[in-house]
Amino acid sequence: MSSDQILEQVLQGMGLPVKYYEYLGSEKEYIVYNEEAEEAVNHGDNRPQNYVTWWQVHIFAPRTSDFRAHKKKAMSLLKEAGFYVTDISTLYEKETKTIHVVICCHIGEKEE
Repeated sequence: MSSDQILEQVLQGMGLPVKYYEYLGSEKEYIVYNEEAEEAVNHGDNRPQNYVTWWQVHIFAPRTSDFRAHKKKAMSLLKEAGFYVTDISTLYEKETKTIHVVICCHIGEKEE
């Protein structure tokens, strides 16, 4: 299973709508995710043996929601699935009065 498939499956466990890059639904709490970077690693015979894909997971929720619980659950699910969480930022979008949590994570993949 590729890292995007694993990530999608993990995020489905959050119980919120999950979309790749853009959510167009009407729920006030949702998750979008995107690739941040990809790197070929563990070269042998002039070929990469593995790839590491860095992902950004974005949790959007109203300021009045329990966004910290969403953040904690996401981090736990990601780590349990083998992702390394490297950075977390919590932002406030004044125009929409929305909390925006950005979780950066990565996982290795074998070359196919």
